[in-house]
Amino acid sequence: MKGNGALQGVLIMTDGSSGSCYPTVIIPGIGQSKTVEVDDSGNRLGTAWPLKLDKEALKKRLMPSAAKMMLLRHDAGFGDKLYDAICGELDRLKCNEDGSPKRNIRVVSYPYPISKFKDEQKRFVKMTLPYRKLTDAVGEDKVYYFSYNSFGRTLESAETLHSFIQTVKKQTGGDKVNLVAMGLGATVAAAYLDKYVENGDVKRLIGVMSAFNGSSVICGLLTKNIDRNDYSGLFEKLLGKRSAEKLLTLFSKIPEKLVDKYVDVLVDAFCDTVLKNSPMMWGTVPADKYEMTRDRYISGVRYNKLREQTDKAFKIRSDLPAFVKRMNDCGVEIFSLCGYGLPIFAVNSKDITSDRLVDTASASMGARCAPLGRAITDADENSGFLSPDKTIDASKSPIAETTWFFKDLDHEDPASCEKLFDLVGRLIKDDSIKDVFSDPDYPQFNETKGE
Repeated sequence: MKGNGALQGVLIMTDGSSGSCYPTVIIPGIGQSKTVEVDDSGNRLGTAWPLKLDKEALKKRLMPSAAKMMLLRHDAGFGDKLYDAICGELDRLKCNEDGSPKRNIRVVSYPYPISKFKDEQKRFVKMTLPYRKLTDAVGEDKVYYFSYNSFGRTLESAETLHSFIQTVKKQTGGDKVNLVAMGLGATVAAAYLDKYVENGDVKRLIGVMSAFNGSSVICGLLTKNIDRNDYSGLFEKLLGKRSAEKLLTLFSKIPEKLVDKYVDVLVDAFCDTVLKNSPMMWGTVPADKYEMTRDRYISGVRYNKLREQTDKAFKIRSDLPAFVKRMNDCGVEIFSLCGYGLPIFAVNSKDITSDRLVDTASASMGARCAPLGRAITDADENSGFLSPDKTIDASKSPIAETTWFFKDLDHEDPASCEKLFDLVGRLIKDDSIKDVFSDPDYPQFNETKGE
């Protein structure tokens, strides 16, 4: 692909003055990239993600046993039929025991800047984040969107990101890029930087509600420590809104005494098909729970190749201060913008402060977080890193000076906080903001609503 001649030889400014700036690569979160199944000739067979449940096929497979279950008011074998049907619908997302995709899955990629996106592509990206704040800051011709398989192999995505960055540099003429990693995107960014940071291709890594140390959600699903009261929200997050709506139509007719049983059946199907063999999903298991969970679910010789991959990602999460130091020593600045003050979805725990999907402790790389509804009573109030409500002590994080917190920020609705992406825009535009003390308009602790 030819480079953009108008941008060749661009002068990179790093002193906060006006002028040209580094191109930015957005690494989106879980489920925010499109994937398709193709045959050996590359012909498209169907969509893998976003998931599209075949409502008619489900009806055909389930209705006879569902009718019997509803008539007799007990399971009557329906649970097994439901499990098999959901596993079948999710099969395009499944990985083998070595971590490789079961089917021939191709990522729909965009090896060109947002300025060249079609309207449909822009609408898809806009559902992920209000990218206009970023393009307003540096221009549409310097913002790129990196797609990857959210349920595939982390190391493979890291290699693809490396190649993508070389394409961006060639097209823009820049010698470095900034990375904006959303949610799961931090797992990909960390794996890439762990291998290639010495190449000097990255200036800043900016995490936005990023799962630097995973999320309690995955462990909650695997161990069935889930909140069954909001199963409609659970289905929507696991399957996507449209697919969830189709399944909820069925669940609305199930006898109430059987609902919890079938919620567990669906979670089992999702874990067995999508989570269990996916290196990317294992990369979201928090470090303090990883070894115990790994040994429970993927022990044995047949999982050796999968564990080799998941252990590499775990090594990064298990010592984030060392990771940060290595990045800083190689010239990479790390920033994080986190949500806090909301209960985490699906997990049967009211103590974890989060943005509903990512634990605040994970997004901040280790800030001390009080359980929801409580305050930290023994923190140093003069440290300068204690939240006004005394629920967050950022001083415990290796990136304490470059982490911002937004109270009640919802992972699914980042657009509700304009200041969040105003700040991201400032961080990718120039070096005028170096830490939480650089600009009083962007203090370390912020309100999401009523700004």
